[in-house]
Amino acid sequence: MARYAEFGIGESDPASGLPGIGSGGAPTAVGGLVDGDTRRDFEAAAAGSAPTPEPHPTPDGAPDGATVPKPAAGRATSHESAAGDPAASANPPSADPAGAPATGSEADHAPIAATWSEAHPLPDPDSHPDPRPDRPVIAGLVDLRFATTTDPAAREAAALSEAADLPPAAPPAAALDGTPTDAFARAWAVALSAAAATPLGFDHALRVVTPLAEQVVAAPDDPELARKIGVTAAGALIDAHCFQGACVATSIEVVDRHLPPYLRPETRSALRAGLASAFAEGLRERTRAEQSSIHEAVLTAYRAGEARFRTVFRNAALGIVITDKHGQVLEVNPALAEMLGVDAYAARGRTIRNLIDPTEPGEYWRGYNALLAGEQTEAEADTRIRRLDGGVVWTHVRTTAVRDDSGDVALVIALHEDVTERRRATDQLRHQATHDALTGLPNRVRLLDAVEELLRSAGPEDRLGLCFLDLDGFKGVNDTLGHQAGDELLTEIAHRLSAATDPRRHVVARMGGDEFVILFRRTQGAQSVFPVIEKVLDAVRQPVLLDGHSVTVTASAGLVERPAAAASATELLRAADITLYWAKSAGKADFALFDEDRNAREVHRYALAQALPAALDSGEMFLDYQPIVDLAGGRPPMVEALVRWRHPERGLLKPEEFIPVAEETGAIVELGRWVLDRAVRDAAAWPDGPAVAVNVAVRQVHDYGLVREVATALEVSGLPPRRLCLEITETALMDTEEDGLPGPGTLRTLADMGIGIAVDDFGTGYSNLARLRDLPATSLKIDASFVADLGHPDAGDFAESVIISLVALAHAAGMTVTAEGIETADQARRLTTLGVDYGQGFHYSRPVSAERIEAVMAELGAQK
Repeated sequence: MARYAEFGIGESDPASGLPGIGSGGAPTAVGGLVDGDTRRDFEAAAAGSAPTPEPHPTPDGAPDGATVPKPAAGRATSHESAAGDPAASANPPSADPAGAPATGSEADHAPIAATWSEAHPLPDPDSHPDPRPDRPVIAGLVDLRFATTTDPAAREAAALSEAADLPPAAPPAAALDGTPTDAFARAWAVALSAAAATPLGFDHALRVVTPLAEQVVAAPDDPELARKIGVTAAGALIDAHCFQGACVATSIEVVDRHLPPYLRPETRSALRAGLASAFAEGLRERTRAEQSSIHEAVLTAYRAGEARFRTVFRNAALGIVITDKHGQVLEVNPALAEMLGVDAYAARGRTIRNLIDPTEPGEYWRGYNALLAGEQTEAEADTRIRRLDGGVVWTHVRTTAVRDDSGDVALVIALHEDVTERRRATDQLRHQATHDALTGLPNRVRLLDAVEELLRSAGPEDRLGLCFLDLDGFKGVNDTLGHQAGDELLTEIAHRLSAATDPRRHVVARMGGDEFVILFRRTQGAQSVFPVIEKVLDAVRQPVLLDGHSVTVTASAGLVERPAAAASATELLRAADITLYWAKSAGKADFALFDEDRNAREVHRYALAQALPAALDSGEMFLDYQPIVDLAGGRPPMVEALVRWRHPERGLLKPEEFIPVAEETGAIVELGRWVLDRAVRDAAAWPDGPAVAVNVAVRQVHDYGLVREVATALEVSGLPPRRLCLEITETALMDTEEDGLPGPGTLRTLADMGIGIAVDDFGTGYSNLARLRDLPATSLKIDASFVADLGHPDAGDFAESVIISLVALAHAAGMTVTAEGIETADQARRLTTLGVDYGQGFHYSRPVSAERIEAVMAELGAQK
């Protein structure tokens, strides 16, 4: 043990126990470096070989070979102070712990300091003023006076602190010209070139960010891809030596300022989160790599001899503690003593358990025990150490066991890097990336994390719920009172949602815009969630005072509640979003519960909507025709064209299965155009044949091009206008009148061309009869439901009364009447008695193909 006498090693206390110590490399004051040459020189000094001084260019561009002058008197480096002027040092090299003069240490320290002062002399700040005086970096060198703040750990903490606290530079307006990608890239490059501590010209910055900008703008609706792009961007910034937190803060600001028109809020949020978290992790990994090399240098110095090691030990900018194998503290260096808030000698005799915070998780101790057992050569972890005043310091600690010749542990050396500021800044960055800036609520990224965490921890019987909530009429508030009032409303709603829920059981988040989400933990079925949602909706509808105006808004909500085992985060969000749409469609100011059967129908409808355009091109659509018969004479003067869809997977689809989908998606216009063209071509091929009735959707009637399309179809086919009748439903006809759209004028123009106009499904809407009288209709078609009620013991009399009234109305207006859905001879006879002119239904014929319709018509004509 004689070798370790200088460190005060004596008999250890076997009763002191031991869970052990972690590890963490960080640079020394000598090794508080940023460039590779400096680090290599230090490692050479630690190994006992003096580096050869090389000339360094001056910061102002002196001729090649010129060297920077040595510092003026009174401006010594930290190393020179420690070696040449002990009184000037905060921790002068005094006698060793055992009381003997530390002559070897001082003798060895002075040459190292001299070597470094010669190899890296400092410029005179008066003759060469630093254009960025707040930076310790001067012309690519490191001023060792700032060694405690320029080591990698401190630089990382400072960088993250900048990212969390400093306002980013705003790009000039001149950078915003060109395409969205170009504008974003130029704004980003301008901001980075201003934020980077090391010189980074605009052209270089533009080359770095342009490919990233292209990827960002190309992913407006893909949050996961945006997060990955953010990770890539963080790596690119670090590779370009943009280590300052201002670089990532500026990048996030540029994203928020220039991308809202191109990216959805959740995509921007994911981009910010990926950028911030990856930047912090990347910078940390880079710091760890630097610390690893310095850690090796410390061990090299130890192996080279006690005097050289003591020089490193005393002057290190990171904390070092030496213990015996039982965990008893033998020595701490001044840096660790400062972290602990104690005198270096007062720490002796304490055990490692006295240093480590008692709440430290088991990961730290597992690594330490594995190190002592010889299962690994190093242990590394983040841990908390306790200060004398009761405070806690976060450190990254790297521990190495020094073994004697027999292989037993003789000493344990642990290097502690103070990462308290880094953790604080990282936590703040993470909070900014995962919380909404306006309301302070968790954002989409944090919500997804919470859902995933809940799903991972859920038991087989656990259930959960997710509720999407959207304000009704929020746009009106923005439009009338301004966006500031809108922001105030959103903030107030966020407060009310938080107050109406329990943070132990619920997570309230803002997804963006006026959309909020509530995550319900450990539900007991949907009924258990209803009271909370009702409470939330009631809280929202209470008046809010905005800019002197009392404003009342409501909210619609969509709830999905299910077993956790049958859920995924993506599926939950999708289901809740769909259900919110159902609530909005049902009248707003209420909530809807997700229904699997309804969703299956919606999925089916969506699939049809996606397949409709291709079905027209691939020949999957075709027409059948059903005769319309003169009830008095028996002849069939007209046929109705009915579209069918022969789906390759679902088989034959009837109109009621896909026409509503086509109307919702707008595909009805193209479909209606195809039906019209095909029907007039088929009818033109029937010489002296019947007229053809074609259904026209309300969107087609609203289209100014309908008259031209009809005229073109007639001209190309050669069908006379008198043989074409266009059918439009009663409800659609009334909508065109009330909306002031081009419908009525369009219909009158068509009627003037000699084309018949029929009002379909009459009696099911709420027509204004006076307006109906003024429309250019030539025929009314009574809905099949009235025909089906004829003869019914309860509804038959009412149905007859309605039909009589409709017939009288139509005939008074000069229109004919056609009854749909006739299935029996009794219905046909009764309708004839009631004055109906024409009939249509299975009693006469089912719909048949264009090739068979002539034969069917001939057969019907022959029956009379």
